[in-house]
Amino acid sequence: MAVPTAVLAVAALALLVWLGAHAVRYLVAGKQLRPVLRVAWRIKYTWRRTARRVGLAQTERIHSPWWSNRPPGTVVTRELIPAVTVAAERWGVRVDASTVGRLGVEEFTQAAGHLADVWRVPLVRVAQVRSGLVQIRALLHDPLTQPATWTDPTEAGSDPAVWVAGVDADGQPVTIRSAGVSGVVVAGLAGYGKTSFLNARFCQLAPSPVVQFVLIDGKGGPDYDDLFTRAWLSAKDDPEQVRDHLARVRELMAARQHAIRAVLGVKNVWHVGPSASWPLVVVVIDEAHTFLNETKGTDAQSKRLDALARETARLVEELIRKGRNVGIQVVLATQKATGDAIPTKIRDNCQVAVSFAQRTSEAATAVLGSDITAAPDEHPRRLQDPAYVGVASMVAQGRPGFTLVRTPYVPDATADAIATATAHLVRDPLHLLTTGEAVADAAPR
Repeated sequence: MAVPTAVLAVAALALLVWLGAHAVRYLVAGKQLRPVLRVAWRIKYTWRRTARRVGLAQTERIHSPWWSNRPPGTVVTRELIPAVTVAAERWGVRVDASTVGRLGVEEFTQAAGHLADVWRVPLVRVAQVRSGLVQIRALLHDPLTQPATWTDPTEAGSDPAVWVAGVDADGQPVTIRSAGVSGVVVAGLAGYGKTSFLNARFCQLAPSPVVQFVLIDGKGGPDYDDLFTRAWLSAKDDPEQVRDHLARVRELMAARQHAIRAVLGVKNVWHVGPSASWPLVVVVIDEAHTFLNETKGTDAQSKRLDALARETARLVEELIRKGRNVGIQVVLATQKATGDAIPTKIRDNCQVAVSFAQRTSEAATAVLGSDITAAPDEHPRRLQDPAYVGVASMVAQGRPGFTLVRTPYVPDATADAIATATAHLVRDPLHLLTTGEAVADAAPR
């Protein structure tokens, strides 16, 4: 039967319109987006064939429907291929796939390498967006390799209950727990962003009068010299001075535990929030292993250093174990969070863990836990490329699993200027408590 000429003309016109729309979109796209469009179109129009080739198709045996011309009860096979929608982004192609049958996020993750080969892209990442929907990201340019610049914190960013860690691969802000947290571990290879990450947190909180700092620099270099002006207590790599400062913080913790009900009327400061008279005390210990490593040796000096390390470890453990409800937060930064660097009784009590690049799975598991082995895309070992300096893996607030976060780089001059401008906010929180200023500030007006 011949196809009417009018039908052929309509079909040809529709094809021309379709091609024209694609051509116009391609021409008006910028130079960086055109390769993305080509990949997106290839993914979209070859999806069914690709799904079969990489094992993302499934067959099932069903009875033929009642309207079929087959005899009743005939068993037939049906092919199930996940439905997808494809969108071009600045970094590559986003493919949203519906799960079907036994094809879920695990099967898509296993096929990621094959999809990258078929689509001819450097990297494919897979994530479960919600029940029944898997997001596949075909990356031509990894957005996490784009440096993030420091911006002055918003009102929410300077809230001590919120820790804005950076942005994810889509440029969306990522926060990690801060309220009710007494211990944080930050680990990673030297030069991959730990100190800058801590500087960013300092710059977020320094303008707030409800935060006081104890800054300890185990490197003993000049990194924290200018920041010390905003600190209640500060020290470099002198183990005795560090021990004495931590003993002072423990004294504050004990006094607060004794007074919190009478002063604040609550058992946990986070129920009312820190204040200028009852500030959150953030204890930052950079290169913490410097002070926690036990010293082997039988000479007098070795025994003295070993005793200091044991006493320091006991103080840190007690602050993390008991300081949560009275507003004391300890942040430990180290290159490796294994038990020989940070005692496990300290590390495993920290509620928040962040890892920059790691060379071994052992080091990554030590800081993030064994669950990181099931998240190859977010594993710190894949962050060793210099392009990922400043990128960390962490458990983010309100997000399942692990998230890779691009943390902002804070120039030293910026951090130093903020410390100088906010130095007038330094108060001795123990003095506030013992002189009754905290009681007066908390009294009803």
